[in-house]
Amino acid sequence: MDLDERVAALVDQVIHSGVHLTGGEAVAVLLAAAGVQHVFAYGGTSELPLCDAVENIPGINLINGRGDRESAFMAAGSSLLRPNTGAAILHGARGLTNAAGALADARRNEAGTVFVVGLPSTGSSRFLPPHGENDLIATLGAFARWSWESPAVPDGESARRAAADEYVERMREAIITAGRQPWGPVLFGVPQDVTEARWVPLAALVGDRMPAEPDAPVADDVVADLIFAAQRPVVLIDDYALRSPGIRAALDRFSRLSGAVVTQVRYRRGLMLFERLHTSEVAHFIGWLNQYSAEHRGMLSDCDLLITVEDRNLYRRVVGELPACRKVAINSDPRKVLKNEYLRDEDVLVEGDPTAALEAFSDRIVAARGETPAPLSWSLPKLRGESRINPEPPAEIVNEARRQIVGAISGVLSGWSRPVVVDDSSMFGGLITEHYDDLPLGLRVFGGHGGFVGAGLGYAVGAAIGEPAARVLCILGDQAFTNSYQALIAAVRQRARLVIVVCNNGESVSLKKQGAASYGDVGRRYLDNDESFRYVEVARAHGVPAERVAVPVGESLETVGAAVAEFAAALERAAATDGPALVEIVLPADPSAWQGIWVVHGFEQAAPVSVG
Repeated sequence: MDLDERVAALVDQVIHSGVHLTGGEAVAVLLAAAGVQHVFAYGGTSELPLCDAVENIPGINLINGRGDRESAFMAAGSSLLRPNTGAAILHGARGLTNAAGALADARRNEAGTVFVVGLPSTGSSRFLPPHGENDLIATLGAFARWSWESPAVPDGESARRAAADEYVERMREAIITAGRQPWGPVLFGVPQDVTEARWVPLAALVGDRMPAEPDAPVADDVVADLIFAAQRPVVLIDDYALRSPGIRAALDRFSRLSGAVVTQVRYRRGLMLFERLHTSEVAHFIGWLNQYSAEHRGMLSDCDLLITVEDRNLYRRVVGELPACRKVAINSDPRKVLKNEYLRDEDVLVEGDPTAALEAFSDRIVAARGETPAPLSWSLPKLRGESRINPEPPAEIVNEARRQIVGAISGVLSGWSRPVVVDDSSMFGGLITEHYDDLPLGLRVFGGHGGFVGAGLGYAVGAAIGEPAARVLCILGDQAFTNSYQALIAAVRQRARLVIVVCNNGESVSLKKQGAASYGDVGRRYLDNDESFRYVEVARAHGVPAERVAVPVGESLETVGAAVAEFAAALERAAATDGPALVEIVLPADPSAWQGIWVVHGFEQAAPVSVG
């Protein structure tokens, strides 16, 4: 028997030697085997066995998130760039209920992560509450992509082994579900006595019982015929598409071969800063879809095939009236496109990874008519110019001040090899979106589709911890910082390298604008900031270097230029910090400084107007 055979025999002997793991140890081993690197926890009594098990596994960093909500946001943030980089251990009563908003927000933002929920022992479950909540996992599982609650450990050797096999299989299913498109959080509920008992045989963890991978999208004949027949195709993407590896190259190839122009939905209220394509990445990209442009509306009217990619929110309020032509929707989550109600019986829904689908369609075109690009029916330069039209154009002195502010931010991001922006700032994010073309190529942007004000800091801290090779810029509104600064504790403790920019404009400018338009301008002092809460002082109290810079947008360009130079210098000093640092930028609340940002009416309320 050679050395390899002897090693294999010894391993087999150990596996079948009767060694058993606790339920908590089995969870920890499976997380580590899946590549989870960071587990965020704010443990209670039910979670101590889980936390102990994770802490004893090499290669996993157990982090005190200082709160269940914060732990959930950080786990989601660490998994934005790569699913299952982070996970969370949450308390099974007040903890998960406290993190319910984070769970729902992570689902909306499609963060692929596992939330392990420590539940009260099965022996005390009939006395709930106060120690827990009846049907907690089943109830809050509605906010997750998948959920499962472990039953009690059964009596009898054969029943225990069958239960152990299912326990391991369900945990594996949780991990692969979180990491498969469409990504999202999953809940794995485990009672305290199940985590404490040594009942899972080592042999149950050996072998592969993972769920089968879904079939790749098929370029069927119906879709191929539609593409071949189209003379004026348009591709409309949502920013979710940009999460798919290889999507830019696939879009570029397909649009060249089909003669399609490519455009992207723009969000004009709520959270507005999301990742966007560049023309250098996709030659036929024209920028944001702008329903305020007669040229763009004409393009849609003339379109004879509309292909949507990873639509989540392409309904009328957001994108206006879509053309009456045939449509193909490519989507990894069909339910999310069907809810938007633009597909008719004769249209086609292609389920699966959008990159694979576009590549399959491109291959069909090449097989039928070669690599020759198809002609375009529209002028790309003209459509690109129209994409930048603002329905409420600001004064040029205001626009130039905004451009300089974005330039200062871009200057810092350009110096990073893997820049990441996490935005939770509403109006300031909208300001940056106005000048998105000034941001560097390769930038990853994660905005708040869930609309949870205060989510951004937790996401950003998690991203900085989970992806140390990346550099993270977190952009917060003043209200967002007020609702989330607890996450600074973990950021300091872990020396997370991120720059936090807090935009302080003194009040909720967006809601005051919306309120004035919808219900009259009556002051609404309840939307003002509390002047006694000072962001720089709070940051410094947590050990975070912090500076404050006022930029008087609307004043002379000379005055603004000097202030922006000071802002840029503060950003550079923050970026040089070995750990988190904060810069507060004070901007005026005057509506003229925010002209054209936050459109008060959706397209279902008011017909789009021609501008320019």
